[in-house]
Amino acid sequence: MVKTKYSAIMPQRKWEHFQGNNRFYCGGRLMSANQISILVFVAVLIIIMAGLYLAFDVRFLIKTIEPVGLGSIFAVFGLVGAFYSLAFLLKAGCIDPGIVPRALPDEVAYNAAQAEESASTTRTVGGTWPRTKTVTVRGQQIKLKWCATCNIWRPPRASHCGLCNNCLENFDHHCPWVGNCVGKRNYRYFYLFLMTVSVMCLYVMACNVAVIVVAAKQKDIGDALKSYPASIIEFGICGLSLISVAGLACMHTWLIIRMETTNEDIKGTFNPRREGSVENPYTQRNCWLNIATVICGPFPPSLINRRTFVDESTLEEPEIGYGATSSVPKLPPEQPSPHQLPSPASSDKPLLHQDAHSLNADPKTESGAVPELELHVQSQDSPPEATAGRSSGTVGVEVHHPGTEELQQLIDN
Repeated sequence: MVKTKYSAIMPQRKWEHFQGNNRFYCGGRLMSANQISILVFVAVLIIIMAGLYLAFDVRFLIKTIEPVGLGSIFAVFGLVGAFYSLAFLLKAGCIDPGIVPRALPDEVAYNAAQAEESASTTRTVGGTWPRTKTVTVRGQQIKLKWCATCNIWRPPRASHCGLCNNCLENFDHHCPWVGNCVGKRNYRYFYLFLMTVSVMCLYVMACNVAVIVVAAKQKDIGDALKSYPASIIEFGICGLSLISVAGLACMHTWLIIRMETTNEDIKGTFNPRREGSVENPYTQRNCWLNIATVICGPFPPSLINRRTFVDESTLEEPEIGYGATSSVPKLPPEQPSPHQLPSPASSDKPLLHQDAHSLNADPKTESGAVPELELHVQSQDSPPEATAGRSSGTVGVEVHHPGTEELQQLIDN
Protein backbone atom coordinates (compact mmCIF):
# COMPACT_ATOMS: atom_id res chain seq x y z
CA MET A 1 0.00 0.00 0.00
CA VAL A 2 1.30 3.46 -0.92
CA LYS A 3 1.08 6.00 1.90
CA THR A 4 1.60 9.75 1.73
CA LYS A 5 1.36 12.54 4.25
CA TYR A 6 -2.15 13.27 2.94
CA SER A 7 -3.40 9.68 3.31
CA ALA A 8 -5.21 10.47 6.55
CA ILE A 9 -7.32 13.29 5.04
CA MET A 10 -7.64 12.33 1.36
CA PRO A 11 -9.84 9.51 0.05
CA GLN A 12 -7.76 6.61 -1.21
CA ARG A 13 -8.22 4.51 -4.32
CA LYS A 14 -8.09 0.76 -4.70
CA TRP A 15 -4.70 0.68 -6.40
CA GLU A 16 -3.16 2.12 -3.22
CA HIS A 17 -4.29 -1.01 -1.33
CA PHE A 18 -3.59 -3.51 -4.10
CA GLN A 19 -2.07 -6.72 -2.70
CA GLY A 20 -0.29 -7.99 -5.82
CA ASN A 21 3.36 -7.39 -6.73
CA ASN A 22 2.65 -4.63 -9.23
CA ARG A 23 3.70 -1.04 -9.74
CA PHE A 24 1.23 1.73 -10.52
CA TYR A 25 1.83 5.01 -12.33
CA CYS A 26 -0.12 8.18 -13.17
CA GLY A 27 -2.53 7.75 -10.29
CA GLY A 28 -3.23 4.09 -11.02
CA ARG A 29 -3.98 4.59 -14.72
CA LEU A 30 -0.92 2.55 -15.73
CA MET A 31 0.46 -0.58 -14.10
CA SER A 32 3.24 -3.11 -14.68
CA ALA A 33 5.18 -5.83 -12.92
CA ASN A 34 8.27 -5.11 -10.84
CA GLN A 35 10.60 -5.96 -13.75
CA ILE A 36 10.13 -2.60 -15.48
CA SER A 37 13.80 -2.08 -16.39
CA ILE A 38 13.73 -4.58 -19.29
CA LEU A 39 10.66 -2.85 -20.74
CA VAL A 40 12.51 0.48 -20.64
CA PHE A 41 15.55 -1.14 -22.29
CA VAL A 42 13.44 -2.52 -25.16
CA ALA A 43 11.72 0.85 -25.68
CA VAL A 44 15.04 2.71 -25.73
CA LEU A 45 16.50 0.14 -28.16
CA ILE A 46 13.58 0.66 -30.58
CA ILE A 47 14.06 4.44 -30.43
CA ILE A 48 17.81 4.15 -31.05
CA MET A 49 17.33 1.80 -33.99
CA ALA A 50 14.71 4.12 -35.51
CA GLY A 51 17.06 7.10 -35.09
CA LEU A 52 19.99 5.31 -36.77
CA TYR A 53 17.78 4.19 -39.63
CA LEU A 54 16.39 7.68 -40.27
CA ALA A 55 19.71 9.47 -39.82
CA PHE A 56 21.83 7.29 -42.13
CA ASP A 57 19.90 4.83 -44.30
CA VAL A 58 16.93 7.01 -45.18
CA ARG A 59 19.09 10.04 -45.91
CA PHE A 60 21.28 8.00 -48.26
CA LEU A 61 18.27 6.45 -50.04
CA ILE A 62 16.57 9.84 -50.52
CA LYS A 63 19.69 11.24 -52.20
CA THR A 64 20.32 8.16 -54.33
CA ILE A 65 16.95 6.81 -55.47
CA GLU A 66 15.24 8.44 -58.45
CA PRO A 67 12.77 9.97 -59.08
CA VAL A 68 13.33 12.55 -56.38
CA GLY A 69 11.02 12.09 -53.42
CA LEU A 70 10.58 8.36 -53.81
CA GLY A 71 12.99 7.78 -50.96
CA SER A 72 10.63 9.59 -48.58
CA ILE A 73 8.45 6.48 -48.58
CA PHE A 74 11.20 4.69 -46.65
CA ALA A 75 11.14 7.40 -43.99
CA VAL A 76 7.36 7.26 -43.61
CA PHE A 77 7.30 3.48 -43.39
CA GLY A 78 10.10 3.49 -40.82
CA LEU A 79 8.38 6.09 -38.63
CA VAL A 80 5.04 4.27 -38.74
CA GLY A 81 6.69 0.95 -37.90
CA ALA A 82 8.64 2.41 -34.97
CA PHE A 83 5.52 4.15 -33.65
CA TYR A 84 3.38 1.02 -33.68
CA SER A 85 6.18 -1.08 -32.19
CA LEU A 86 6.41 1.30 -29.22
CA ALA A 87 2.63 1.62 -28.94
CA PHE A 88 2.03 -2.14 -28.81
CA LEU A 89 4.95 -2.59 -26.38
CA LEU A 90 3.61 0.01 -23.95
CA LYS A 91 0.05 -1.21 -24.35
CA ALA A 92 1.05 -4.76 -23.52
CA GLY A 93 3.27 -3.74 -20.61
CA CYS A 94 1.31 -0.94 -18.93
CA ILE A 95 -2.32 -2.13 -18.72
CA ASP A 96 -4.18 -4.62 -16.56
CA PRO A 97 -3.46 -8.01 -18.18
CA GLY A 98 -6.69 -9.52 -16.84
CA ILE A 99 -6.22 -9.81 -13.07
CA VAL A 100 -8.94 -11.64 -11.16
CA PRO A 101 -9.81 -9.79 -7.91
CA ARG A 102 -9.17 -11.48 -4.59
CA ALA A 103 -12.17 -12.72 -2.64
CA LEU A 104 -13.90 -10.39 -0.21
CA PRO A 105 -14.41 -11.51 3.41
CA ASP A 106 -18.04 -12.53 2.82
CA GLU A 107 -16.99 -14.52 -0.26
CA VAL A 108 -14.31 -16.31 1.77
CA ALA A 109 -16.92 -17.20 4.41
CA TYR A 110 -19.28 -18.45 1.72
CA ASN A 111 -16.58 -20.63 0.16
CA ALA A 112 -15.71 -22.00 3.59
CA ALA A 113 -19.34 -22.89 4.22
CA GLN A 114 -19.57 -24.54 0.82
CA ALA A 115 -16.46 -26.58 1.57
CA GLU A 116 -17.78 -27.74 4.93
CA GLU A 117 -21.05 -28.85 3.35
CA SER A 118 -19.35 -30.70 0.48
CA ALA A 119 -18.99 -34.44 0.99
CA SER A 120 -16.01 -34.70 -1.35
CA THR A 121 -13.72 -32.20 0.34
CA THR A 122 -10.05 -33.02 0.75
CA ARG A 123 -8.31 -32.31 4.02
CA THR A 124 -5.55 -29.72 3.55
CA VAL A 125 -3.18 -27.78 5.78
CA GLY A 126 -5.50 -24.81 5.98
CA GLY A 127 -8.71 -26.76 6.67
CA THR A 128 -11.22 -28.77 4.68
CA TRP A 129 -10.96 -27.18 1.24
CA PRO A 130 -11.68 -29.03 -2.00
CA ARG A 131 -8.73 -29.05 -4.39
CA THR A 132 -10.71 -29.00 -7.62
CA LYS A 133 -14.22 -28.42 -8.89
CA THR A 134 -15.68 -29.42 -12.27
CA VAL A 135 -17.74 -27.17 -14.55
CA THR A 136 -19.16 -27.74 -18.01
CA VAL A 137 -18.03 -25.53 -20.92
CA ARG A 138 -19.67 -26.31 -24.27
CA GLY A 139 -20.21 -29.90 -23.26
CA GLN A 140 -16.63 -30.41 -22.01
CA GLN A 141 -15.77 -31.06 -18.35
CA ILE A 142 -13.24 -28.42 -17.21
CA LYS A 143 -11.60 -28.62 -13.79
CA LEU A 144 -11.31 -25.50 -11.68
CA LYS A 145 -8.60 -25.18 -9.04
CA TRP A 146 -8.79 -23.44 -5.70
CA CYS A 147 -6.27 -20.59 -5.23
CA ALA A 148 -5.18 -20.41 -1.59
CA THR A 149 -3.59 -16.98 -2.17
CA CYS A 150 -6.57 -15.19 -3.70
CA ASN A 151 -9.19 -17.33 -1.89
CA ILE A 152 -11.12 -17.92 -5.11
CA TRP A 153 -11.96 -20.65 -7.56
CA ARG A 154 -9.85 -19.82 -10.59
CA PRO A 155 -11.99 -19.25 -13.70
CA PRO A 156 -11.45 -21.57 -16.68
CA ARG A 157 -8.06 -21.00 -18.36
CA ALA A 158 -6.92 -18.88 -15.40
CA SER A 159 -3.71 -19.46 -13.46
CA HIS A 160 -1.74 -17.79 -10.67
CA CYS A 161 1.46 -15.91 -11.54
CA GLY A 162 4.07 -16.36 -8.83
CA LEU A 163 5.99 -13.22 -9.84
CA CYS A 164 3.03 -10.83 -9.85
CA ASN A 165 1.13 -12.75 -7.13
CA ASN A 166 -2.16 -12.50 -9.03
CA CYS A 167 -4.59 -14.84 -10.74
CA LEU A 168 -5.05 -13.98 -14.43
CA GLU A 169 -7.80 -14.78 -16.89
CA ASN A 170 -6.53 -16.68 -19.95
CA PHE A 171 -3.06 -16.73 -18.43
CA ASP A 172 -0.46 -17.22 -21.16
CA HIS A 173 2.91 -16.53 -19.49
CA HIS A 174 4.88 -13.86 -17.65
CA CYS A 175 7.00 -11.95 -20.17
CA PRO A 176 9.92 -9.95 -18.73
CA TRP A 177 10.50 -8.21 -22.10
CA VAL A 178 7.18 -6.35 -21.85
CA GLY A 179 7.43 -6.10 -18.07
CA ASN A 180 4.05 -7.66 -17.43
CA CYS A 181 2.02 -10.85 -17.45
CA VAL A 182 0.34 -11.78 -20.72
CA GLY A 183 -3.32 -12.60 -20.28
CA LYS A 184 -6.81 -11.95 -21.54
CA ARG A 185 -6.63 -8.15 -21.82
CA ASN A 186 -3.16 -7.63 -23.32
CA TYR A 187 -2.51 -10.80 -25.33
CA ARG A 188 -3.53 -9.19 -28.64
CA TYR A 189 -1.13 -6.28 -28.07
CA PHE A 190 1.67 -8.68 -27.16
CA TYR A 191 1.09 -10.64 -30.37
CA LEU A 192 0.88 -7.49 -32.50
CA PHE A 193 4.11 -6.27 -30.91
CA LEU A 194 5.86 -9.49 -31.93
CA MET A 195 4.53 -9.27 -35.48
CA THR A 196 5.35 -5.57 -35.88
CA VAL A 197 8.90 -5.94 -34.56
CA SER A 198 9.49 -8.98 -36.79
CA VAL A 199 8.33 -7.10 -39.89
CA MET A 200 10.38 -4.02 -38.97
CA CYS A 201 13.52 -6.08 -38.40
CA LEU A 202 13.16 -7.64 -41.85
CA TYR A 203 12.46 -4.23 -43.39
CA VAL A 204 15.45 -2.49 -41.75
CA MET A 205 17.77 -5.36 -42.68
CA ALA A 206 16.60 -5.12 -46.31
CA CYS A 207 17.28 -1.37 -46.32
CA ASN A 208 20.75 -1.98 -44.84
CA VAL A 209 21.57 -4.41 -47.64
CA ALA A 210 20.24 -1.93 -50.21
CA VAL A 211 22.45 0.84 -48.86
CA ILE A 212 25.59 -1.33 -48.97
CA VAL A 213 24.80 -2.63 -52.48
CA VAL A 214 24.15 0.85 -53.91
CA ALA A 215 27.26 2.24 -52.22
CA ALA A 216 29.34 -0.69 -53.51
CA LYS A 217 28.42 0.25 -57.09
CA GLN A 218 29.83 3.71 -56.54
CA LYS A 219 33.00 2.52 -54.78
CA ASP A 220 34.67 -0.66 -53.58
CA ILE A 221 32.72 -2.98 -51.22
CA GLY A 222 35.29 -2.46 -48.49
CA ASP A 223 35.02 1.30 -48.73
CA ALA A 224 31.20 0.99 -48.69
CA LEU A 225 31.31 -0.95 -45.43
CA LYS A 226 33.67 1.58 -43.87
CA SER A 227 31.57 4.51 -45.05
CA TYR A 228 28.31 3.22 -43.56
CA PRO A 229 29.06 1.52 -40.21
CA ALA A 230 25.59 2.38 -38.93
CA SER A 231 24.06 0.03 -41.47
CA ILE A 232 26.29 -2.79 -40.21
CA ILE A 233 25.29 -2.13 -36.58
CA GLU A 234 21.59 -2.03 -37.49
CA PHE A 235 21.87 -5.24 -39.48
CA GLY A 236 23.53 -7.07 -36.58
CA ILE A 237 21.05 -5.92 -33.91
CA CYS A 238 18.01 -6.58 -36.10
CA GLY A 239 19.37 -10.01 -37.04
CA LEU A 240 19.82 -11.05 -33.39
CA SER A 241 16.39 -9.69 -32.47
CA LEU A 242 14.76 -11.45 -35.39
CA ILE A 243 16.02 -14.85 -34.26
CA SER A 244 14.03 -14.71 -31.00
CA VAL A 245 11.13 -12.41 -31.91
CA ALA A 246 10.25 -14.11 -35.18
CA GLY A 247 10.33 -17.51 -33.49
CA LEU A 248 7.93 -16.30 -30.81
CA ALA A 249 5.67 -14.72 -33.43
CA CYS A 250 5.44 -18.00 -35.36
CA MET A 251 4.76 -20.00 -32.18
CA HIS A 252 1.97 -17.68 -31.03
CA THR A 253 0.47 -17.67 -34.51
CA TRP A 254 0.21 -21.45 -34.26
CA LEU A 255 -1.30 -21.17 -30.76
CA ILE A 256 -3.91 -18.65 -31.95
CA ILE A 257 -4.88 -20.91 -34.84
CA ARG A 258 -5.46 -23.70 -32.30
CA MET A 259 -7.02 -21.25 -29.81
CA GLU A 260 -4.69 -22.24 -26.97
CA THR A 261 -2.44 -20.40 -24.56
CA THR A 262 1.21 -21.11 -23.86
CA ASN A 263 0.27 -22.41 -20.42
CA GLU A 264 -2.26 -24.86 -21.89
CA ASP A 265 0.18 -25.98 -24.57
CA ILE A 266 2.92 -26.72 -22.03
CA LYS A 267 0.56 -28.64 -19.75
CA GLY A 268 -1.06 -30.45 -22.68
CA THR A 269 -4.55 -29.52 -21.54
CA PHE A 270 -6.13 -30.14 -24.94
CA ASN A 271 -3.55 -32.57 -26.33
CA PRO A 272 -5.47 -35.62 -27.61
CA ARG A 273 -2.44 -37.86 -26.98
CA ARG A 274 -2.42 -36.95 -23.29
CA GLU A 275 -4.43 -39.15 -20.96
CA GLY A 276 -7.33 -37.32 -19.37
CA SER A 277 -7.31 -34.45 -21.88
CA VAL A 278 -10.54 -33.00 -23.26
CA GLU A 279 -11.49 -31.40 -26.54
CA ASN A 280 -10.83 -27.68 -26.74
CA PRO A 281 -14.20 -25.97 -26.12
CA TYR A 282 -12.90 -22.47 -26.93
CA THR A 283 -11.97 -22.94 -30.58
CA GLN A 284 -14.24 -21.58 -33.32
CA ARG A 285 -13.48 -24.62 -35.52
CA ASN A 286 -11.93 -22.25 -38.07
CA CYS A 287 -8.41 -20.82 -38.01
CA TRP A 288 -9.47 -17.47 -39.48
CA LEU A 289 -12.27 -17.09 -36.96
CA ASN A 290 -9.81 -17.89 -34.16
CA ILE A 291 -7.41 -15.20 -35.37
CA ALA A 292 -10.23 -12.69 -35.74
CA THR A 293 -11.53 -13.50 -32.25
CA VAL A 294 -8.14 -12.91 -30.62
CA ILE A 295 -7.13 -9.78 -32.54
CA CYS A 296 -10.46 -8.12 -33.38
CA GLY A 297 -12.72 -9.42 -30.61
CA PRO A 298 -14.35 -7.19 -27.96
CA PHE A 299 -11.91 -5.66 -25.50
CA PRO A 300 -12.75 -7.06 -22.04
CA PRO A 301 -13.08 -4.61 -19.14
CA SER A 302 -10.80 -4.57 -16.13
CA LEU A 303 -12.15 -6.39 -13.07
CA ILE A 304 -10.02 -4.77 -10.36
CA ASN A 305 -11.42 -1.19 -10.77
CA ARG A 306 -8.14 0.23 -9.50
CA ARG A 307 -9.22 3.88 -9.88
CA THR A 308 -12.36 3.69 -7.73
CA PHE A 309 -12.34 4.97 -4.15
CA VAL A 310 -12.30 2.60 -1.19
CA ASP A 311 -14.34 2.70 1.98
CA GLU A 312 -11.93 3.11 4.90
CA SER A 313 -14.27 1.20 7.21
CA THR A 314 -14.11 -1.92 5.04
CA LEU A 315 -10.42 -2.01 4.22
CA GLU A 316 -8.86 -5.45 4.18
CA GLU A 317 -5.73 -6.16 6.17
CA PRO A 318 -3.20 -8.65 4.74
CA GLU A 319 -2.61 -11.81 6.68
CA ILE A 320 0.27 -14.19 6.03
CA GLY A 321 -0.67 -17.85 5.68
CA TYR A 322 0.82 -20.92 3.98
CA GLY A 323 3.33 -18.89 2.00
CA ALA A 324 0.70 -16.59 0.50
CA THR A 325 -1.26 -13.49 1.34
CA SER A 326 -4.93 -13.74 2.20
CA SER A 327 -7.48 -11.14 3.16
CA VAL A 328 -9.34 -10.70 6.42
CA PRO A 329 -11.90 -8.03 7.34
CA LYS A 330 -10.80 -5.09 9.41
CA LEU A 331 -12.12 -5.41 12.97
CA PRO A 332 -14.18 -2.56 14.44
CA PRO A 333 -12.66 -0.51 17.27
CA GLU A 334 -13.00 -2.02 20.72
CA GLN A 335 -15.99 -0.77 22.68
CA PRO A 336 -15.87 -0.25 26.46
CA SER A 337 -17.56 -2.88 28.56
CA PRO A 338 -20.60 -1.97 30.69
CA HIS A 339 -18.66 -2.12 33.98
CA GLN A 340 -16.17 0.45 32.61
CA LEU A 341 -18.87 3.09 32.00
CA PRO A 342 -19.30 5.80 34.68
CA SER A 343 -22.16 5.32 37.08
CA PRO A 344 -24.90 7.96 37.02
CA ALA A 345 -25.15 7.91 40.82
CA SER A 346 -21.62 9.20 41.26
CA SER A 347 -22.00 12.12 38.87
CA ASP A 348 -22.67 14.60 41.70
CA LYS A 349 -19.48 13.59 43.49
CA PRO A 350 -16.64 14.00 40.99
CA LEU A 351 -13.40 12.30 41.81
CA LEU A 352 -10.34 12.78 39.59
CA HIS A 353 -6.99 11.26 40.31
CA GLN A 354 -4.42 11.85 37.63
CA ASP A 355 -0.65 11.36 37.85
CA ALA A 356 1.61 13.21 35.48
CA HIS A 357 4.35 11.29 33.73
CA SER A 358 7.32 10.88 35.98
CA LEU A 359 10.54 12.45 34.81
CA ASN A 360 12.63 10.23 37.14
CA ALA A 361 14.99 13.08 37.87
CA ASP A 362 16.30 14.73 41.02
CA PRO A 363 15.43 18.45 41.30
CA LYS A 364 19.01 19.14 42.35
CA THR A 365 20.61 17.64 39.21
CA GLU A 366 22.70 19.84 36.97
CA SER A 367 20.43 19.13 33.98
CA GLY A 368 17.74 21.24 35.54
CA ALA A 369 15.10 18.52 35.33
CA VAL A 370 11.67 19.28 36.74
CA PRO A 371 10.61 17.17 39.76
CA GLU A 372 7.75 14.75 39.46
CA LEU A 373 4.35 16.39 39.56
CA GLU A 374 1.25 14.65 40.87
CA LEU A 375 -2.20 16.19 40.70
CA HIS A 376 -4.94 15.10 43.10
CA VAL A 377 -8.50 16.34 42.77
CA GLN A 378 -10.61 15.27 45.71
CA SER A 379 -14.23 15.83 46.56
CA GLN A 380 -15.43 16.71 50.02
CA ASP A 381 -16.47 13.17 50.89
CA SER A 382 -13.28 11.46 49.73
CA PRO A 383 -11.05 10.01 52.46
CA PRO A 384 -7.91 11.92 53.49
CA GLU A 385 -5.78 8.83 52.75
CA ALA A 386 -6.27 9.51 49.02
CA THR A 387 -4.10 12.68 49.31
CA ALA A 388 -1.56 11.52 51.81
CA GLY A 389 1.99 12.79 51.54
CA ARG A 390 4.10 11.38 48.80
CA SER A 391 7.77 10.40 48.68
CA SER A 392 10.56 12.94 48.67
CA GLY A 393 11.00 14.86 45.47
CA THR A 394 7.25 14.90 44.76
CA VAL A 395 5.16 18.02 44.58
CA GLY A 396 1.58 17.47 45.71
CA VAL A 397 -1.25 19.75 44.67
CA GLU A 398 -4.66 19.33 46.33
CA VAL A 399 -7.76 20.94 44.87
CA HIS A 400 -10.74 20.98 47.23
CA HIS A 401 -14.14 20.79 45.55
CA PRO A 402 -16.95 22.06 47.76
CA GLY A 403 -19.84 19.73 48.36
CA THR A 404 -23.53 20.47 47.93
CA GLU A 405 -24.01 21.85 51.49
CA GLU A 406 -21.04 24.24 51.24
CA LEU A 407 -22.28 25.56 47.92
CA GLN A 408 -25.65 26.30 49.45
CA GLN A 409 -23.99 28.16 52.35
CA LEU A 410 -21.93 30.27 49.95
CA ILE A 411 -25.05 31.19 48.04
CA ASP A 412 -26.90 32.15 51.26
CA ASN A 413 -24.01 34.35 52.43
